[in-house]
Amino acid sequence: MDIIQIVGYKNSGKTTIAAQFIEYAINKGIRTASLKHHGHGGKPEGIKDTDSEKHSQAGAVISGVEGGNVFQLSKENWTVEEMIYIYSMMHIDLLVMEGFKSCSFPKVLLVSREEELELLDQVENVQAIITQVALEKHSYPFPVFHVSEINRIYKWLEEQLQN
Repeated sequence: MDIIQIVGYKNSGKTTIAAQFIEYAINKGIRTASLKHHGHGGKPEGIKDTDSEKHSQAGAVISGVEGGNVFQLSKENWTVEEMIYIYSMMHIDLLVMEGFKSCSFPKVLLVSREEELELLDQVENVQAIITQVALEKHSYPFPVFHVSEINRIYKWLEEQLQN
């Protein structure tokens, strides 16, 4: 399973780019899934005040609920490796991860302001930058795309998936 991470600060366009990558890959016949880090603190909406949450509070190691084609698992202290393992059991070809900056998978860094380039010092394995602003010319060991260059970005993504 190939993994690509989309990372950047809040409101940098991560969800938009992730959705575009997913749609592109699906249209190419690539079995694609997504995993998003809920970086807003607390539990994602839809978990609290549910029966399955009561099961967790009673001590269940993992609590699951299924309905309407949704299967939700609750577990204290998920590791990224555990979540990725679940995805790998689903025979996924490409996992698009949004967030999880501390992981070392190949990353696309989104930059909406030049100051956000400081993230280059905080994350590893950056493979490309997608920016909303014109960046000063620096020599980066990876391509830098403007967000409007979507066809160039797709071509780059396809090359990454072939390697």
